[in-house]
Amino acid sequence: MKKFSLKITKLFILTLIGLFSAFIVNEAMHKKLKALSKNSIYFYPKHNQSIIDFKLKQHDKEIYILGSSRTAGFERGMFKNNKVYNYSLIINSFNDIYNLVNRLDIGKGDTLIIGLDQWNFNKSFQPRNNNDFKINNLSLPFILFDPVKNINNIYLIGEDAIKNFSGFRNDGSYFYGKRLIVPKRELEDFNFEDTFNRIKNGNRRFEYGSDVDLYQIKVLKRILDFCKKKNIQVFAFSPPFSPSVTKKIKSKKYDYSYMDKSIAETKKLFKEFNFIYKDFTFYDLFDDSYYLDGFHCNRNVYYQILKDLGVPTDSNFDNQFEVSEKELNLLKDYFKFELGD
Repeated sequence: MKKFSLKITKLFILTLIGLFSAFIVNEAMHKKLKALSKNSIYFYPKHNQSIIDFKLKQHDKEIYILGSSRTAGFERGMFKNNKVYNYSLIINSFNDIYNLVNRLDIGKGDTLIIGLDQWNFNKSFQPRNNNDFKINNLSLPFILFDPVKNINNIYLIGEDAIKNFSGFRNDGSYFYGKRLIVPKRELEDFNFEDTFNRIKNGNRRFEYGSDVDLYQIKVLKRILDFCKKKNIQVFAFSPPFSPSVTKKIKSKKYDYSYMDKSIAETKKLFKEFNFIYKDFTFYDLFDDSYYLDGFHCNRNVYYQILKDLGVPTDSNFDNQFEVSEKELNLLKDYFKFELGD
């Protein structure tokens, strides 16, 4: 019995030592990452938890952008207020958004901009309840083995960042890197073929559906209620699809009637709380060339969305088509041998 107790005690002590060591290593890695981020960074680590850990350490903001990859294109330079951070891609569901809002240090006078993906309202889309937002309570050092490359004081962090010159910028927005300069025909969703296949097969977020999951409306109401009590201003929107994809979705051949129903419910809810919501599902201001794929728009569309929402924007924003002149030059220099220049 004594031997067993001794083994348990040793195991307990070793576990504590392991957790403490992980905490120390994790803190050291994030201090290093914070030091690197004083320069320009493109951050795309191996583990999604590293993105969550890093983004949760961004404090002292006044405008918080929340959503999936379809909100990742909002850049700090688009805003009149420069205390902006984009928390995209660390959440999946509306429950994730609720948990993140509660986790962030948001207070009176702050602003939330929330992207509401259409499929999260679809009762036929089962992953709508999958939660991606997880707190690293054990402080495990997920970024420990991510490589770092320094190019003229621009830091590429993670294998994908180094390979494609892509990743999260200092403001949390996502830069697509190499895909912005390769021939379009080489892209996976060239001419939106992949998105059209999703619609044809009714899968991968394009499941057909006529019923709205009313539980998601309740979760959304909890978010708005929290913000109202905290005196937080909320702007929300349904992200756009490319015009060609819009045409397919509207076809009588496919049933996406849940979209119009959920939009009507969302409008009603936001009116109740006196917050701003705009539906950009079928946004007709831009043609297909302004979309990276069937359901991700480019920076020009994001900038216009802010204007249409009524968010104060910076009129001096470098609104070059698809990619700024500065980042285009960085890409060309980085890949000049590969592109044969």
